[in-house]
Amino acid sequence: MGNAMVALKTADEVKAVSAELAKNKKTNLFRCLWAMQFESALRFGDAVKLTWDQFAEGKTHLSIKQEKTGKIHKVAITPAMRSIVQARREEAADRPKFGDYIFSLSDLRSKGKPVSHNAVLTEYGKCGRRAGFQDVGSHTPRKSKGRILFENGAPLEHITKLLGQANPASTLFYIGFTQETADTLAGEYSLGEEW
Repeated sequence: MGNAMVALKTADEVKAVSAELAKNKKTNLFRCLWAMQFESALRFGDAVKLTWDQFAEGKTHLSIKQEKTGKIHKVAITPAMRSIVQARREEAADRPKFGDYIFSLSDLRSKGKPVSHNAVLTEYGKCGRRAGFQDVGSHTPRKSKGRILFENGAPLEHITKLLGQANPASTLFYIGFTQETADTLAGEYSLGEEW
């Protein structure tokens, strides 16, 4: 799937998928991971490896060595992120394999390891379709954060920094800024025939 995964364009669209994920009565893991990825703008591989101690009381930032780039990326810990971690802690505390990772199913089969990419792709895709969106995947929450910020006028350079990306051109591609988007903007901001 790669970058074919869609970036949702509004917070309401992100919440619609979250509402579908909340219908999973076996675990809150997928909904919590979705929200954490959106809130933190972390890549999937970095988000699933978050640990309980990274959210210890008094900590204000996550310091993540990005799996993809190897660079250190600092992310402010928001109240929403703390709430997500608390929801996971409440569910995972009674599980047989309560380990270091926040996003582990904490059962005998998972052995306390982070949830698999395939499990997340399956759940996100299924719930995305139920919410009316195609190609929702493991990059969607992060891409959506960038896209929503862009649509609401946040400077592209700030979005690039938030996503921990190397350059604004990569960010535009990543958040789904396509030729169609450029054409729409050109039409909306044209002087018109009466220039």
